[in-house]
Amino acid sequence: MDPQQVPKRSKFWFRKGTQVAAPAVNLIDRINLIWIFVFALLSFIIFWPIISKIEFEEAFFTPLVPFLISLFGIFKIDAQNAIRILFIASFMISTVGIYFLVYDLTKRRITSILASSAYLVPPMPIFILSFFFSRRYENELISAKSFFTTIYGDGAHFLALALIPFAALFFLRFLKLAKENDLLATVSTCALVFLASRSQALNLFLVLSVIALTDLFLGQARVKIKRFLLVIVISLGSVSFWYTPSFWQETILGFFDQLNANLKFLFPLPVTVGFLGLFISFVFFARRENRQPIFLSFLLFIFFLILAGDWLLNARSFLPHPQRLVPNLNMFTAIVLALALTAVVDSLHIVEVMAVESWSTAGKILGSLVFGVVSFILLAVGAFMLSPWVISMVSGPNGIWTKIKIEVLADRQETLALAGQNFELIRQHTNVWQLWMGIAISLVFLAILIYLVSGNEEE
Repeated sequence: MDPQQVPKRSKFWFRKGTQVAAPAVNLIDRINLIWIFVFALLSFIIFWPIISKIEFEEAFFTPLVPFLISLFGIFKIDAQNAIRILFIASFMISTVGIYFLVYDLTKRRITSILASSAYLVPPMPIFILSFFFSRRYENELISAKSFFTTIYGDGAHFLALALIPFAALFFLRFLKLAKENDLLATVSTCALVFLASRSQALNLFLVLSVIALTDLFLGQARVKIKRFLLVIVISLGSVSFWYTPSFWQETILGFFDQLNANLKFLFPLPVTVGFLGLFISFVFFARRENRQPIFLSFLLFIFFLILAGDWLLNARSFLPHPQRLVPNLNMFTAIVLALALTAVVDSLHIVEVMAVESWSTAGKILGSLVFGVVSFILLAVGAFMLSPWVISMVSGPNGIWTKIKIEVLADRQETLALAGQNFELIRQHTNVWQLWMGIAISLVFLAILIYLVSGNEEE
């Protein structure tokens, strides 16, 4: 055959050619600074009166929160108040983190405001009802504490959840632009998640994997796979002082024991539906970067929904502690809901009719505040109207809420029994050589990270 007649090989989505990434959006502008303050303040004002009266019970398998409690102790703040402060701080951090992540993905303030509002508002009526009308709802919800620690997790779990949006944001930027500051921020945030909660460490790995998958189809697949592996390896290596071989052995055995017990239920229907859903998503995605936020958030929402839903409906789970997936499901549900509400706003052509882009900075700030207030009020009214119906649907002796609550309480009591007392750090039986080896590995990987960051800066 004539070489000129040979058709050119299609690069499909995994093309190796160089792609010039779009510049990252500026996260810290005047309008965003205002919204950071607004959402952090709202989180504090709404929930601190409830959180400040909760008596927490918790034990830890990872050292970050015990370390922070010790720091609070230097300022004469006891462990109970330290956990309360960490819990409200996690609320503020997670709300701001969702705003930043969605803004970085969509480059749109409307969607970011809606996402943080959707995360903040829906649980609010139930918290208030359970707090001020505890006798009326004691059979359904038991307490505000019970609801808080189920929707967001215990203190360590919630702190790790709050950091996940930032890890996702920095990681996505590093995948696209490979800047040394993004690598440092990604590894640092991932390490904090690993040291805060090993359950959320697994969830973080799943989130980063989905982000990497969605970005691979935009080009430079081989390069981005290397960047993904670099982040995972350095992040895990830097926490080897705690993630020793014995710690890994216990964690992995627990994971595979749970998976093997229910692996047969994956075939044939769930796997078939999963592959069809993934294929349809890829077709919709079609290598269009503006659709990446929908693709990414929808996949994560579906993933956590299937895992949590299968456990609730069929009493089986492919992961240990399935009740701990509820906070992650709540987070990505808010993002998906915000994207759907943005589509509704766009269909009304409000932004185009009002010519918002031509407004002055002061006008845009005022406009965003008005939009935020109206959105918050509408979501709050809707949440209050639906909350009695939701409570009646999920409560009762055989309700979904009861099942989640029982698992949460049983898990907590088991952990406390293992710890021996409240707020105790459960240390694994680790040989001295493993401890020293872990410390040495952590130092090596920290040195590698410093070299990579400083080396890129010199270039």
